[in-house]
Formats: sequence, C-alpha cells, structure tokens
Amino acid sequence: MIKRNHGGTLNKNVIDFSSPTNPLGPPEFSDKIIKNCIKRKVYKYYPSYKKLTKALSDYWGISEEYIVPVNGSDEALTLIPLALKLKKLIIIEPNFGDFNLMSKNLKIKLIRPLIKLENEEPYINIDEIVKIANKNNSPVLFSRPNNPTGYCINEKDLDYLSSSIKNLVIADEAFVEISSCNKIKPTENLIIIRSQTKTFSTPGLRLGEVISLNKSILNKIESSLQAWPIDSITNCFYTEMLNEREFIMKYLTISNEIISKEREFIMNNLENLIKFKSKTSFILIKHEKMPNPIFKRELIKRGVFIRDASTFFGLNKSYSRISIKTHDENIILLNAIKGVLNEKIY
Repeated sequence: MIKRNHGGTLNKNVIDFSSPTNPLGPPEFSDKIIKNCIKRKVYKYYPSYKKLTKALSDYWGISEEYIVPVNGSDEALTLIPLALKLKKLIIIEPNFGDFNLMSKNLKIKLIRPLIKLENEEPYINIDEIVKIANKNNSPVLFSRPNNPTGYCINEKDLDYLSSSIKNLVIADEAFVEISSCNKIKPTENLIIIRSQTKTFSTPGLRLGEVISLNKSILNKIESSLQAWPIDSITNCFYTEMLNEREFIMKYLTISNEIISKEREFIMNNLENLIKFKSKTSFILIKHEKMPNPIFKRELIKRGVFIRDASTFFGLNKSYSRISIKTHDENIILLNAIKGVLNEKIY
C-alpha cells in the first residue's frame, strides 16, 4: 500500500497535536444531524447534490453555477491537474504532500518556489513567482493560509499575481475560515478550493468545493469526477448543518477567538526553538537542537503527538507542525516540549 504522510493518530494514549482541525471540535449538534440522516435512511438512495450545492451557494454567497462539490479539498487538489491535463504546475512550497505521487503518475513537471523561512515571519517574493510563472507558462497553486507554515499571501500580492501572469491561479483555502485571512472572491482565472472538513473538525465526513467564475474549467473538473463523489450521509449532514447559519457564525467566532488567543499563548511560551508566525490553527516550529524522529519520539513518551514536517517539500528533520488545541492541552504541549529540550517545566 502507498504510504501517504498526513497528520492524525489512532493512539488513544497521546494528545493529537498533528491533525490541523478546529480546536473547538465538531458542532454540538453533529451527532443529532447524523442520527437524523440515518433515521431517514438516506444511505438507501443515490445522493443528489442539488440541495447541498444550494446550501453551499447560500453559505458562500456565490451562485450555484460556480460551485462544484467534491470529496474534500484533497480530491480537488489531485483532480484539477488531471482534469485540466496539465503538463507543468507551479506550487508554492511547502504544501500538500500528495503532489509527488500525483506528478509521477500523471507525468506533470512540478516547479516549486519556496516560501522564505529566513526569519520568524514567512514571506514570498511575489515578483519571483510572477517571473517563474510567465517563463514556464504554467498555473500557480498555493494554499492560503499555507499548510504547514500558516503564511497567508496578502490580497495585494494576489491581485498582482493574477493580473501579471497569462495562466490560472489556484488558491487552496481549506483553512481560511479558521484563520485571520480574508476570503478571496473567484474570478475567471482564479480557482478557489475550500473545505468543511477542517472548519468543522469533521475529517471523517469529507466535503470540499471548487469555486470559479470560469464555467469551462468547472465543466472539465465536474466531468472528471466519479458519479457520486460524496456519500449520502455526508451529503445529508452538510446540507442540514450549513443551513444553521446563526449557529455557525457563533461557532466560528468562538473558534477563531480560541485559535488567536491560544496561538499567542503558545508563541509567547515556546523557547529555545524557532517558531514561525501563523495566521491559522497550527504553528511551524524549528528545533535544530533535537531533530526528528528523536524530537517526535520523545514527545510521544510525554503523551504528545506532533506532525514531523520533514515530509513537506523544502523542509528537513528540524521542522515540526503543532496544532492549536484547548488551553489545558496546550499547557501539556508546552511542558512536553520544554521537558524534551531540557528546559524548566512550564
């Protein structure tokens, strides 16, 4: 079986800081919605996505004709290069880990400029990206906020990129709702990928969407999908939940308050390593004193499971990604890291 490198663990003896989802956990009525979907026996029927697409349209304030629901943002990221029959793709790295597998199978040449990590505030050289894009006549793909750095390309640079290149821009905004990044608007040459999986901490219920004003591209993507990419239970669940607008607004407000407060708490209390400023629910750290796998293994002994970030392109064994969780859990994380690095316990 092919090995894929992602966060998450089934080990019940550790706190999982590797999976970058909403620290608030799934919405409180999730179980009720799922039970209702099961009670209605929606699994007995082939799913129709008409109501789901309408719910997504109302949720994002974008016409239904510009939205294609998919099985999570991961499916969109692998499907788009296939549907558009790309020969080359520029990816601002580090980024989604499965591109290596995809590029080999589809024989796509990857061009991989890096986010600069020369200090604690990641950045990109937008003129360099534009130059590379025009030289290679290739689409540019980036995540916003970026996984694993937490960097968010600003709207001014994005507008400049979109207007300066002769090809598509693909923005993966899977984490945008649990971040301080502003959501961007779709255009003819901008494809946006979004996800409910990260936002609502429901990785087992896969839903994402491709959004663009370019109908020709959306048709190619939709025609490349299998007939029923989203199962009946997931379809029913999100159709119901996305209509709970008042609750969701409150839920996201509280989520982002927790993320912002706890991110600042962790940043202020991590010492003797480099921590990169993040706009979302995880933080990239660099710990040259004790690289992975030793760093990760020692943290597991202390009941903490983190993401070894060396599997991301451009990063080495001195990098890890830690997700933001509840305050009490974050204290355990800080204690564990300080203990591993032989510092005074927090």
